[in-house]
This record gives sequence, structure tokens and C-alpha cells, in this order.
Amino acid sequence: MDQKIQTVRLVADPYPPYQYMEGGIIRGIDHDIIAASFEEHGIDMITRLFPWDECIKMLKEDKADGIFQIVRTPERERAYIFSKTLRNARTVICRRTEDTMSFVEDINFSEQLKKYRVGVVKGYSYNPLIDRLGEPSRMEVDSQEALLTGLRRGEFDLIVIDWGVAKYLANKMEIRGIDKLEGYEITRQLYVAFQRNRNHIADLFNSGLDRVKEKGIYDGIFERYGLTP
Repeated sequence: MDQKIQTVRLVADPYPPYQYMEGGIIRGIDHDIIAASFEEHGIDMITRLFPWDECIKMLKEDKADGIFQIVRTPERERAYIFSKTLRNARTVICRRTEDTMSFVEDINFSEQLKKYRVGVVKGYSYNPLIDRLGEPSRMEVDSQEALLTGLRRGEFDLIVIDWGVAKYLANKMEIRGIDKLEGYEITRQLYVAFQRNRNHIADLFNSGLDRVKEKGIYDGIFERYGLTP
């Protein structure tokens, strides 16, 4: 262990069940995995949650060592050091259990989507197929919670949402009767990004992450939140 490093300061935006405040304590799948990885080296993690733009500002002002749950892009690679893959995010399309719509694989998927009212969160970028949808098919709301309640009430036919978020919120909000639409899933790799001069911290995190996976801690954290990696 590097004796000079006692704490690591990280920032992220609130996104349950991956990182969120509960009872005055920050917890969540991604938060717990990262904390466990640093704990392997006896390092404490201090996490602060802010809107995404504020998180980026804190990095620019050197008020944080890194940021997590971030997608890797060429532009960001020039600014930060990226960790090994933290987690694969799974964005899916959900429908009500009682609905029977189906999609034909050999027909343009975006054309089939145009027949339905598709709920998305305002300001989010999903992928070109979803982002290109126009009105009246694309219906925007302000939150993930509004997507689920709107789907259950019949305001939408389909919603686009992270599968872990959907399961967590549906359970918390006691919403039943919502399923994944089979045959469609966007998978993205998420990382921890560190300041360019924090490569030693990145190395410690990576080796700690390897250890928590080898010990089964990684899978156990997912199971604690009712999900799988």
C-alpha cells in the first residue's frame, strides 16, 4: 500500500441504485464497488454527489481526484486517466406486461418504433436510433420516476431506461407489471476517470477492483441490490 495515500476524493451525479444518498449516507452499487476496491489498499473514499456539470467543474478546479460512472470517449481520454471497466450499463425498452406488441428483426427497428409512444428523459442521449425519434413518437419527461408512472398509467406504450434503475425504482415505487422488450439492449462500458496526475491512484483502484472480483465481493454487491453484473 502507498502510505502517502489515505483518502481519495470522488464525485458523481445521483443515480440510484448506483450512487445515491440514503439516511445521510452515500451508497449504491458503483459507489460500494469502488469503495471496496480502495479498501483493499486501506484507502478511504470520500464521495460527493452533484449534478453532472458540477462534477466536471470540480475536476477542472482540482477539487476531486476523479469521477465515476463515466463513458470513455477520445475527448475525455485526453483529459483523464481511465480505470479498468467498472460496470456494463444496460439500457432497455420496457412495456407493460399485459401488452403484446412485438418487433420483427428483419425490418428497420426505428420504423417500427414510430408506431408507438416512446417515453424518454429530457436531455438524455441514448443512441442514434432513439435520439432520432421525433414527435409524436418521442415523448419527453423530467425523470426516470415519471417514465415508470407514465408507462403504468398508459401515457406511453414503451419507455427507454436503464434496467437496473427500472428494477430499483419499480420496487421502491411499488409499480408492478412492467417487463423488458426482448431483442433490444444498449450496452455501454462505464469507468472511473482520474485526474491526469493521479495515475498512481488509478493503478491502486485497478488492482483493488481485480481483488474484489476474485473474492466474489463484486458479484455480492450486485446481489445485495437485487441485480446481477
